[in-house]
Amino acid sequence: MRNLLALVGLAVIVFGGLGWYLSWYKLNVAKDTDGNLQITTDVNTKKVENDTSAFWRNASAVIGNNIEKASQEAKISAPNTAPGSTPGPVTPPQNVTPDPVVPRMPIAPAPIPLKTPK
Repeated sequence: MRNLLALVGLAVIVFGGLGWYLSWYKLNVAKDTDGNLQITTDVNTKKVENDTSAFWRNASAVIGNNIEKASQEAKISAPNTAPGSTPGPVTPPQNVTPDPVVPRMPIAPAPIPLKTPK
């Protein structure tokens, strides 16, 4: 929950700083004749609309260009045919008689000579 509140706080600070930098709003701080602090804001909604629509147009153009570039690179790098080193199904030859299998006997180890007591 604290992380979510921290994220909301960060978003408010970023939005406030960005709005001030892009002059979306102006804050005026003044003292009344009574000595009270008076804060007034002036929001330029037309500038906010223009800036945000320009941002989304530019972002969509950048994303579209990257997608188009990636698709062109994929077309260039993709082979048109199957790779030549891919083995196909293996079938045994049809009219060939196999060689007779000669059974081989396992070789027994040499006997160990026993020593006889003298």
